[in-house]
Amino acid sequence: MIAVLLPVFLLAGVGWVLGRLGRVPSRPLAQAAFWVLSPALIFESLRTADLSLAGTVVLFALVHQLVMFVLSLGVGRILFRCDRPARATTSLVLTFGNCGNLGLPLLLFAYGPSGVDAGVVFLAANTVLLSTLGVAVAAWEGERIRSRSAWGKLLRVPWAYAVAAALLVRWTGLPEIFSRATGLLAGGAIPLFLLLLGLELAHVRVTQVARPAVGLALLRLLAGGALAWALAWGFRVEGVLRGSLIIEGSVPSAVNAFLLASQYGRRPDLAASVLFLSTLFSLGTLGLTLFLLRIVG
Repeated sequence: MIAVLLPVFLLAGVGWVLGRLGRVPSRPLAQAAFWVLSPALIFESLRTADLSLAGTVVLFALVHQLVMFVLSLGVGRILFRCDRPARATTSLVLTFGNCGNLGLPLLLFAYGPSGVDAGVVFLAANTVLLSTLGVAVAAWEGERIRSRSAWGKLLRVPWAYAVAAALLVRWTGLPEIFSRATGLLAGGAIPLFLLLLGLELAHVRVTQVARPAVGLALLRLLAGGALAWALAWGFRVEGVLRGSLIIEGSVPSAVNAFLLASQYGRRPDLAASVLFLSTLFSLGTLGLTLFLLRIVG
């Protein structure tokens, strides 16, 4: 567990140092991550995954995230009644988990390639919902949203296209020259995400967001984990599949939730703080989850 999470904090720490001492701006990196590297990671992961268990995994992922979204609406109104951008960020960080950047390495560590295959399908479902519901939440500008503007923003998000392209090339094949290019881009995505997180954290005023960020981070981990265990029991899944789904439902807040908050100006300081704190606290909660999964088998 330490071997999986320690590199996360080291790379984020490098980004923090760049932000504090080098005064490197985060906006250009956020644009590169949003438009190029995150779609490449999604495309390359889905292009090479085993999708034989797709139905169960997709349904589990969608139910988990929709329940968390409903929970986030109530929490946002309680904590940020007069702060609409903060309510949007609350929905983003509670609904969407870090099932790619953290979940996939953790599944490889715990279950090997079979766990990663289930995790990639979970990531695909997460990506589709993030590209629709997530973008709608981040782009909301008032009590009534302009339908033409909303659809335009949804259609410009690259993640859903990455999912569609990956499914297409699984049937048609991909020339080696292109697969090498997408592989290189995908390999650079996670380090850039973590550096970007550190850069954003370097400019966070902790005293302004510490209390709500701690509460949201703990709620993401505890409620998301408890819901994942309950759904695994309800879906009657066993073995590696059960463990993989529970782990993916128990991960901290998603880097892509932070990217959306940054892209649309929805309190990226709060999103970055929740992302950092939930990842930090997950050292304990994910360790406990792995321990319990070993006990139940």
